[in-house]
Order: sequence, then structure tokens, then C-alpha cells
Amino acid sequence: MSLRAVDVLDLYVEPFIHSGFRLPNQPYSYYYRSLFSLHNETLSVWIHLLGTLILIQQIYQHILSLSNESYSSIICFYIIYNCIGASIMLLCSAQAHLLHSRTIADHIRSFYLDYFGINFYGFTSGIVLRRFSHEQKFQSNHNQLDMNFTNDKYYLILSLLSLYSLSVACFCKTFYRRPYPYSHKFLQCSGVLVVYLYQIWPVLKNLFFAFIFMNDENKELRLESEQKALYWHFFQLISFILSGLIFVGRIPERFCPGLFDLFGQSHHAFHLTIFLMAYCQANAVFQDMRSLTSTATKEYDWTKDVRYTLIVLILQLLTVHLWFRISRPTIEQRYRVELDKQL
Repeated sequence: MSLRAVDVLDLYVEPFIHSGFRLPNQPYSYYYRSLFSLHNETLSVWIHLLGTLILIQQIYQHILSLSNESYSSIICFYIIYNCIGASIMLLCSAQAHLLHSRTIADHIRSFYLDYFGINFYGFTSGIVLRRFSHEQKFQSNHNQLDMNFTNDKYYLILSLLSLYSLSVACFCKTFYRRPYPYSHKFLQCSGVLVVYLYQIWPVLKNLFFAFIFMNDENKELRLESEQKALYWHFFQLISFILSGLIFVGRIPERFCPGLFDLFGQSHHAFHLTIFLMAYCQANAVFQDMRSLTSTATKEYDWTKDVRYTLIVLILQLLTVHLWFRISRPTIEQRYRVELDKQL
């Protein structure tokens, strides 16, 4: 049995989606079983579940291709590290769309974990990009102390930006109600955009100079792996831009409300472009890794990256817990009258 948008709380309803909603207040088993039934969240969940499997298969292929190289162990660590961050993002999003319409508390908890996954991946991908996609380009111009200071500064700013982005998303969920004003979308997107631009900016400069000064001589000087990395970085940039436009534009359901409830709505395309961004980023970083030498990788202190990651993980989960404690009574009070009517 599926419900119409008018039959459920507007908290559970996306704009221009009119049908395909599941029953609220059911046992968790009902929502897990709904993985194998058709509703307006089915594709959103499965795109990220299948995407996670594809990412795992991708790192398996990458690791196999490194088996004969002397510095493969440190590279394998960062390949797995990057995949863990991306998989957490996809799985957190999948669980949000699977469970969010059960109760208000589940809705808040599920989407706060979704925001956590996005921003945790923002941090881990930023670390990997720093290590392999732009840091080594400038190492020859700095001594080790300068590089350590620069890295610490980068890690600190990236950590603060990811916490800011997470807090802004939780703030928007707490203090805005559908139909959301423009300021809600602006704030929600601004945090993710700032994190992405901070981590990708050096890569953008590399892309700019590579395409502006593209000629046969420069192509010959550049390693094949570096050339491939630039193309994959370009594809991940395009995927990110498309995901933002799709998320904001609500196309195509904006023009045909109710027609794309089960198939083809913008959020399905948004999930697909997010997966493609993670997939292209992993390929790009892998090609950057291939351009390194064993001497360069010996300088990488992977334990430092693990420490920073665990600290950020704890801080982000604490942020989620704090915002959940703030949001739940606020949002439940807002819907108290409608909840009483349902009872």
C-alpha cells in the first residue's frame, strides 16, 4: 500500500512528488522489506547500495594493478581509506532514504547521519587529494618543516569547514519548514560547496593550466598517468556541478508534478551523479598515485592521517548528537497537532 503526499507529514514530502509514500509508524522490518518493493525512495536507496558495491570492486581492481610495485602497500592503504569515506557517504544516504519516513525522530536521525556521511567524505577525500593530487607538485619548493606546517594548516581548515557544513545542514533541518524558502537551499548547499572548493582548488588550477597550455610538447612531458588523472578530475568536477544543478533545479518533476514519482525524479539523478563523482575521484587519485615514486611515498605519515580522521569522526558524530537533541523536541512540537490527528 502506498500513500499520497497529502496523507503524510510534509516533512517526508519532496517538492513535486505526489505519490508512492510508505506507511509511517511501522516496524523497522517493514522499511527493510520495502527495499524489494516499488515506492518513491526505491531507486534512491538502490543507486547508492549498488554504487557502494561498484566502489569496492573498483578498489579491488586498483590494488591488483599495484601488486608488482615496490611501494604498493602505502598506496593500497590510501585506496582503501578513500573508498571507506566514499562508501560511508553512500551508505548513510541509503539508510536515510530507507528509514526517514518512519517517525519524526527517525527522519531527523537518518538525515543527520546522511549529512555526517557527506561531510566525513568531504574530509577524507580532501586528505587523499592533498596527499596525491596537489601536495607533491609543490614539495620541491619547501623544506620538510614548511610542508608539515602547511599540511597541519590544511587539515585544520578542512576539519573546521566540514564541521561548519555539517552544522549548517542540521540548522536548516531544525529551523526551516516546507515549503522551504530560497535561503534554506542556499545555506544547505553553501557548506558542501565551500568544503569541495577548498579541497579541489589546487586541482582546478592544474586543470586550467593543462587545458590552456595543451600542446604536443607538454603532452609528451607529462606522464600518461598524470594525463589520465586530469581527465578523471575533469569528469568528477562535471559530476559535482551536475549534482548541484539537479539538486537545486528539481528537474524534470518540476515541469510534470506527479509523473516522475517512482522513476526519473531529480533525486534519482542526483544520487547517480554523486556516485559518479566519487567513482571519478577515486580513478583520478589512483592515476595521481601511479605518477609518484617509491621515494615520495616513504615521506607520507599515514598514522597522522588516521589520527586526524578519528578526531574529525568523533567531532562530527558529537555534532550530530548535539543537533539531534536540539532538533527533535523543536520539530516534534511543530508537528504536534498533525501527529495528534493521526492518532
